[in-house]
Amino acid sequence: MKDFTDLIYGYEKKVPTSKGLKRYINLDNAASTPPFKGVIDQIKAMAAWYAGVHRGTGYKSKYSTEQYEMARNVIAQFVGADLRKQTVIFTRNTTDSINKVRHYLPYLPGESVVFSSFEHHSNELPWTGYPHTVIDIRNGQFDLGQLEEYLKQNQNRVKLVAICGASNVTGYTPPIYTIAEMAHRYGSKILVDGAQLVPHRPVKLFPADDPRHLDFLVFSAHKMYAPFGTGLLIGPKDLFAQGLPSQVGGGTVKALTAAGPVWQEPPANEEAGSPNVLGAIATAEACRILSRLGWDTLVKQENELISYTLACLRQMPQLTIYNPNPDNRVGVIAFNVAGFTHQQVADFLADHYGIGVRNGCFCARRYVMDLLNINFKQLSDLKPEAVPGMVRISFGCYNQKFEIDRLCEALEVLVRGKLK
Repeated sequence: MKDFTDLIYGYEKKVPTSKGLKRYINLDNAASTPPFKGVIDQIKAMAAWYAGVHRGTGYKSKYSTEQYEMARNVIAQFVGADLRKQTVIFTRNTTDSINKVRHYLPYLPGESVVFSSFEHHSNELPWTGYPHTVIDIRNGQFDLGQLEEYLKQNQNRVKLVAICGASNVTGYTPPIYTIAEMAHRYGSKILVDGAQLVPHRPVKLFPADDPRHLDFLVFSAHKMYAPFGTGLLIGPKDLFAQGLPSQVGGGTVKALTAAGPVWQEPPANEEAGSPNVLGAIATAEACRILSRLGWDTLVKQENELISYTLACLRQMPQLTIYNPNPDNRVGVIAFNVAGFTHQQVADFLADHYGIGVRNGCFCARRYVMDLLNINFKQLSDLKPEAVPGMVRISFGCYNQKFEIDRLCEALEVLVRGKLK
C-alpha cells in the first residue's frame, strides 16, 4: 500500500489515553476527514487576499471573486458537470443542499418521491412531507425489482428518486447509474447523496441525453479532506431559475422594482449573503489533490484495506459484522461485540488505545434498526443512551494496515477481558 499519511494535516497528533499519550488513530472518516496539508496551505495563502466577492471594485475583491468562481469550475470538472446546462451551488453541507432541492420539488413534474430504506436522515426527512415510497434492502442489496415495479406502475408520476451513493452504515454502494437509467425510463429525476461516495470513488454526472445522467448530486467538503462549512449542490440550471429562491437576501437580486424583486440567475440566486470563499477554494484544492493521487490508486488501496480489515475482524467470533461482503462498497464497516454495548466498545478503543470510531445509529436509524431486527418505531420513548446501535470504523485514503492491527489488538484485549 502507498503511504499518504504525510498529506494529512495533524496526522502525528497524540491524544491522552489510560496508557499515556498515543498517536491518534482516526477510523471515523465517514463523519469527517482531516484536511489535506495542501488544503490548509491553500487557505493560508488565500487568507492574505481575503475580501468580499462579486461586488467589490478593489483588487483583493476582484482576485477573491476570480478564485471563488475558479473553484466552481474545478469542482464542476471534478464530477463532469456541464456549466452551460448545470450549475454548481455552494451550500453549507450536504443536508443544506438536499433541502434546497426539496424547496424546488413543486417545479418538478410528478406527485411523489422515492428513497431507500438505507438513507441517512438528510436524504430521508426532507422528503417525508411529500407523498413517498421507501424501497427495501433485500439480501443486503437495493431492491431494483421493487423500484422498477413501482416506477412502472407510477410512470411520469414520480418526481424524484433520491438515493445515497454509499451507505454511511455498511459502506454498500447501490448501482446509481442503473438506478438513473431506470428513473429516466419511467419519467423521473434522480438525486444522488454523494457524501460518502465522492471522497472514495470517481463520480461523473454524464450529459443530460445519457440515460446514466445524474440530475442532482450533493456532497460535503468536510468528508473529502477540506474544512467544515461547505457543501455542493449540482443540478439543472433552469430548475433553480424558477420561482422564489430557497433563501433570499444580499446577492440574490438584480434589482428591486415596484413590481417586486428581479432575481439573479443561478447560482447567485441560491447563494444568499456573503459566501464561504475560503471554503469553496479549499474544496477545489481537495478535488485537485484527489485527482492527482489518481482514482485507480485510491480505489485499489481502499479495497485492499477493506479486505484486510474484514479478514481480521472475522477471526473474532464475538463480532457481528453488518455487510461482511468485500465487494460493492467503500471503506465503512459496522459491527457489534457480543457482551458489550456499542458505547462501551467505542469508549474502550478511545480511552485505552487512542482509536477514534463512531457508535450509535449514524443518523440512519431506519437502516440500523433493520439490520438489528428492531422496530425503530418502538424506540421513541427510550433515552438516547439506551438506543441500540453499532460501532463503525471508516477509512480515509491515508489509513494503513498497522492501524487495523492496532484496532484488532484492542478488540481482542476487550474480548479477553470479558471472558476471564
